[in-house]
Amino acid sequence: MLVALALWFALRSHYGVINNQTAILDLRGYSVARGEQPPNQLPLELGRSTRHLVLYLPIGSKEGSYDTVLLNETGSELLHGSGTAQIENHVVVLRTDIDPAGVPAGVYFLGLRQHGLDWTRFPVHVF
Repeated sequence: MLVALALWFALRSHYGVINNQTAILDLRGYSVARGEQPPNQLPLELGRSTRHLVLYLPIGSKEGSYDTVLLNETGSELLHGSGTAQIENHVVVLRTDIDPAGVPAGVYFLGLRQHGLDWTRFPVHVF
């Protein structure tokens, strides 16, 4: 029984790490005109163990190349990523890599823009 319990904890820890490496952030409820900021909203949740972001882009977003950044409250860029958004099951989905392991826990902004357009910022809580 002790061996079974130890095996369960080992497997649970191993698979927990794998599952936490991808964060899915749904921005579809934050539809705004380009260049405008979304209305006040609760921060999105982003764990520091995240390595891959899957973003469901706001309604009306277009397919194509996007830049993503993590900004502090003064607007300084902490992390940068990019990717190509594609339609998947009627949703525009952007996949990008990110490594927030070195970012202290707190509230930041996730910036998102298509190349050549203005940033749209979404509050994000890094934990």
